[in-house]
Amino acid sequence: MKTIGKMFMCLLTVALLVIFGVSGYRIWQILGERQSAENVYEDLDQFVHLPDAASAQNGTDTTDIHPGQTETASVDSTTFPEVDFDSLRSINEQVVGWIYDEASVINYPIVQAKDNDYYLHHLFNGETNRDGCIFLDSQNQRDFSDSHCIIYGHYMKSGAMFAALANYKSQEYYEEHPRMLLLTPNGNYTIEIFAGYVANVQDDAWTTGFGSEAEYESWITSSISKSLISSAIRPTASDHILTLSTCSYEFADARFVLLGVLQAQGEESDNQADILP
Repeated sequence: MKTIGKMFMCLLTVALLVIFGVSGYRIWQILGERQSAENVYEDLDQFVHLPDAASAQNGTDTTDIHPGQTETASVDSTTFPEVDFDSLRSINEQVVGWIYDEASVINYPIVQAKDNDYYLHHLFNGETNRDGCIFLDSQNQRDFSDSHCIIYGHYMKSGAMFAALANYKSQEYYEEHPRMLLLTPNGNYTIEIFAGYVANVQDDAWTTGFGSEAEYESWITSSISKSLISSAIRPTASDHILTLSTCSYEFADARFVLLGVLQAQGEESDNQADILP
């Protein structure tokens, strides 16, 4: 009996050592991938020149009142980062843009593959990694000219990629940070955020084609009705909308989608309205 007991203890010890070994290896692998992803995206910072704190204040600047004026004029004072897309293309020719949010860690290149699977598991440089890359829906035009474009990114527990989008479940956070910036080889845009909600994968949040303007406007109205935040912005069928999509954890297969109107650099918005009740 003592021999059997010793054998059992030996087998149990070996089993526990194997379990601890496998678990340790998985932890080491995850930490290694995380560090690798951080290194890759930090190396890309050299191709982006961010505005300094003094010039990065978003909003409007007032000008002097000229004779005959009764109000001060306002101009868009957004200062956009400068992106070296030529150098980025030398690393990955599938780069289509750069997304920047001065309030969070969102400061990443945007790529587009032939499908929506590849960049779920590959970094900007093509390395296999669970962090993946921020990517444009494969059905969209590379120049963001579609009425509705979608950008995907993982929700990483480290806070990387699109984890910061969850902050927009709060009205207070939205009011403090109502916009992000989209930089492309053909022009720059502000992303004027107007809605954000938790969706399931069967929702119409990822529709990329609409049969008519009425259908598009109906989709916009429906999206606003689901929103966790209230905005003064009322998009119309003439607007181009960008959706940022990431995982959420309220239920199985939950996603959080954040919607904004693309406003070209230098253009003034004309879709303001009363704040939703």
